Amino acid sequence: MSDNVHVIVSGLPASGKSTLSRTLGKHLGWPVIDKDEILEALFDSLGTGDHEHRHRLSRAGDEVLFKLAAHTEHAVLDNWWHHETAPQRLHRLDARLIEVFCDCDPALAAQRFQARTRHPGHLDPHLTQEQAAERVAAVRATFRGPLRLGGPLLTVDTARPVDTAALAEEISALLTI
Repeated sequence: MSDNVHVIVSGLPASGKSTLSRTLGKHLGWPVIDKDEILEALFDSLGTGDHEHRHRLSRAGDEVLFKLAAHTEHAVLDNWWHHETAPQRLHRLDARLIEVFCDCDPALAAQRFQARTRHPGHLDPHLTQEQAAERVAAVRATFRGPLRLGGPLLTVDTARPVDTAALAEEISALLTI
């Protein structure tokens, strides 16, 4: 295995993954590869459309994330990871993987999800509150927690502010092992 290391930030949608990733990347001095940022750039370049168009661009965003990660020695990777496919794909990166799981009460994540404003390409404004609640409930019903990638797993409570400086120190200590 190479000396590459990737911090995989996982958790429910709206559990605080992106906020944590950006701050953690700054503390580590590492780039953050955020799938939503990739997807939103695709929306800006290729336009927004229906749910099928969004789904295609989302899969393309996954491909870009993995391609960028494969060519990066150290990075914080932020995505809503699919338990069925992500672990195998992440292991193909030939890197040490440290998972940071954003543990957040599902009801709080649902509240955050419904309150946030994202790029129009995500189609959130087209959802009624009932549809948004159904989407969150569906994710919650199938959510399996951390990816458990076989390496270190650090769980942080994102219901309250996270001491990302301390978390970065904990990750840095793991790099010396």
